[in-house]
Amino acid sequence: MLSGITLFIVAASYLIALGLEIARLILGNRPPAIVPVIFAIVGLAAHTLNLIGEQHGLIESGPITSWHQWCLMAAWVLASLYLIAGFAQPGTSLGLFLLPLVLLLVGVAYVMDRVAPFEAEASTETWLAIHASALLAGTVVVMLGFVSGIMYLIQSYRLKHKMLSSEGFKLPSLEWLETTNRRALIVSTCLIACGMLAGILLKVDRNSFPWTDPVIWSSAILFLWLLAEMIFEVVYRPARRGQKVAYLTMANFVFLMLVLGLVLFGPSKHARNLENTAQVTSAVDSPAGARSIIQ
Repeated sequence: MLSGITLFIVAASYLIALGLEIARLILGNRPPAIVPVIFAIVGLAAHTLNLIGEQHGLIESGPITSWHQWCLMAAWVLASLYLIAGFAQPGTSLGLFLLPLVLLLVGVAYVMDRVAPFEAEASTETWLAIHASALLAGTVVVMLGFVSGIMYLIQSYRLKHKMLSSEGFKLPSLEWLETTNRRALIVSTCLIACGMLAGILLKVDRNSFPWTDPVIWSSAILFLWLLAEMIFEVVYRPARRGQKVAYLTMANFVFLMLVLGLVLFGPSKHARNLENTAQVTSAVDSPAGARSIIQ
């Protein structure tokens, strides 16, 4: 029954919530702010049931067993943050910025359903769990920084040009957005550093991927970029305020999307197509195929 909760139902619930947020932007305060939140709650409930149904037991298989689940978990965290913000700052138009990212991750998860899961023994390894979880959290924080950066630029433009606030379009204060941007920059750097360190230790322990793997060197470039940004933000005081931080967090998102693109769709061993995996497995099972692979 749980596995019958499909991604279509999850995506449809979030899409309706986004549509209601857009309707509020056009029609003012109609419908009330609580209505899209209710549909998001329905989507999150279906999302949770879908994760549980696919996982078949968290303890036996580990919290994250594939890139498909990784994307779904990231979408789940973002959707949860949208609901928390909906109750903490009622009436704000955060859904216009968060829900498209949630739908994007759900769509990528659907595509990544054709990618083979992590190896059974690897999915429960401590270093792999830390590696995947820290990078997932870092990804979510970078996305939050991207969203808050866009909102900061919009809010700054509206205030600068003395534009009247629309009833259906309300954003947090510039101070809150600026603080969120700075924290996202620092926290995402620490999380990605933790994930990369765990990945390096996993690489040394298992020697599973070559150091020339595109994901490894692109992730290293992303981390160095984030580290340089954080140092620049700490040392150069004017960079701590205003649009500079917003542009930095938005640039982080672009770099992150490039790295994730290499992970999910590039020539990397971090993701394996199910059809290719099946072909390799059948080849290994046959004596002739095994000899050809060895040769």
